[in-house]
Amino acid sequence: MSLLQTVENHLGSIDTWPVSINYLFAETPSPPVVEELVAFFVGNGLPLTLAYRLYRTCNPPATNELLRQLFYTRYSLWHTSDSVRRLTSYYDVCIKNKKKYSPDFLDDDRENPVSVPGLRAPRLGFHNTATPTLINTMLELVRQVQL
Repeated sequence: MSLLQTVENHLGSIDTWPVSINYLFAETPSPPVVEELVAFFVGNGLPLTLAYRLYRTCNPPATNELLRQLFYTRYSLWHTSDSVRRLTSYYDVCIKNKKKYSPDFLDDDRENPVSVPGLRAPRLGFHNTATPTLINTMLELVRQVQL
């Protein structure tokens, strides 16, 4: 099975992910990019090793050691720090909307999501990004990577 297919089994088709998917391919790796990606991946329950493997496959500059450490550290913080979870929003693939942790919103209550003021559903799909041709070309390569 391909790496991308395995990830899509967890998160749904890449066409249903928010346009921030552009960060996987076209953005220069940086702490804000890593934070956005980690929020999406860990918030939706994607295992760390699978998420990082996808990131480094899609964006070869993301393979440097400092970015790997940042990626792993951010994942760890999501699991150990309530304040990190409360301060970060992400697109939840189950409720198909932005979600933000808060004391009034139980993390596991996806059947009855609470609307959080200021969070709007993002545009979806890489076709809605600024670089759809680049991403489509990269996707063809990524789809060939086997686990």
